[in-house]
Amino acid sequence: MNNLQFHKALITEVIQESPTVRRFILTYEQPIHFKAGQFVILKFEGLNHQFDTRSYSIAGQIDANSLELCVVFKADGAATPLLFEQTIGDTLLASLPEGRFVLPEEPIEKNLFFICTGTGVAPFRCMIRELLVERKHALPIHLFFGCRKKEDILYKTEFEKLAKTFPNFNYHPVLSRDQWDGLTGYVHPHYLKVLETTKDGLFYLCGWTEMLKQTRDNIKNLGYTRQDIKVEFYD
Repeated sequence: MNNLQFHKALITEVIQESPTVRRFILTYEQPIHFKAGQFVILKFEGLNHQFDTRSYSIAGQIDANSLELCVVFKADGAATPLLFEQTIGDTLLASLPEGRFVLPEEPIEKNLFFICTGTGVAPFRCMIRELLVERKHALPIHLFFGCRKKEDILYKTEFEKLAKTFPNFNYHPVLSRDQWDGLTGYVHPHYLKVLETTKDGLFYLCGWTEMLKQTRDNIKNLGYTRQDIKVEFYD
């Protein structure tokens, strides 16, 4: 972290994705090398925290110089109140993409399970598109996305379109506080039901700490090992 370099990144677009989530398009002065699943670190002046940086998952690469961040507002957060004051034309200090929460470079010969809550879906948006569109991954892919309400389902139309286009992509949004015609409650019983008939899986987990701990325990109880489970925590 001490050797981390920060670059000027211009906010070129801000999109209100849900009542509490905004998508920020950041444009750097130089081309960026990005792997699906990585994050960037933003540096803030006057941050009310022991550190002056915060990390945010990358939800997509728009072009050679531009990245998309998907950020949820937290009134008591150290950085999001400052970030949500920024608008188009403002400049942030941002690292280049970081992190090893990425897909294997070699072909994946397993069923893939992406399990997330909230903005934890951001890195999976990139990973799933890469697998389906670029790698032509043919084995089943499952996305279990836990949200509180229907309005919180991020990138809903985009995932629904992928599910219609690619028969091996199974999209499972789950709502814990709304009644609707889809899945309800928490994500755990829903992915466990699929795992009753699936014997070979690779798991990517991203989201709230408690959900991740329980999911990891559930998967390990089925006989999977640490090598089968990739985790990215946030709170």
